[in-house]
Amino acid sequence: MISRLPAPWLCCAALLCLLAIAAPARAQQELTPADAAALLQQLHDLHEKQPSFQATFTEQRTSHLLNHPVTSEGAVYFSVPDKFRREVRTPSPSTTISDGQTMWIFYPSFDEVEIYSLAQRSFLSESLDALTAFLNFEHIDEYYTLRAYRQPAGYRLILTPKKPSSRRMVEKITLDLDSNLIPVRTDILSPKGDEITTDYHNAHRPSLPDSTFEFTPPADAHITRPMGK
Repeated sequence: MISRLPAPWLCCAALLCLLAIAAPARAQQELTPADAAALLQQLHDLHEKQPSFQATFTEQRTSHLLNHPVTSEGAVYFSVPDKFRREVRTPSPSTTISDGQTMWIFYPSFDEVEIYSLAQRSFLSESLDALTAFLNFEHIDEYYTLRAYRQPAGYRLILTPKKPSSRRMVEKITLDLDSNLIPVRTDILSPKGDEITTDYHNAHRPSLPDSTFEFTPPADAHITRPMGK
């Protein structure tokens, strides 16, 4: 049986993929509040100038529901503030797309499409608001407690959610960035101990057309709306 992530956790994995980097844990130096604020402003300015992001990824997921870790590969596309596309190519293909209003999850092996209306489901909308807060670096203090560190190869940001709705899904987010503020790794830890670690490759910031974040279900696909209309 192919294991599927719950939609909010899948959203989290999809959106969080846009900021991170793998750097050695040694020789970390915590930034002062002023330096951390300056780094956040740099990131915000960068996303203002180059709002799109594209990369391939390798991801390992561990869960109390799984006997062994699951490794997957694919590609991710993102456009500030809230559009994303995540394609899992192996071992269990799926495509998750959001235009900011609607989210589609397509499982080609089952010829099945799940549709979620983000505007009509407050907990999904709140989750995405929390995630996009640190992706575009606006109102981040409203959603997270932040600690930032300088590392030999770049920076590490550790965020802990402030709001109960977010803490039910995520206990801690670790974001690693290289010296050019290019994402390399994200690590998402859930309250139950589940963990998703994603390494990014060939990361760059091209101009992505709107069609990247549009989706029309195949004519013969079985369509479900797990949370209603």
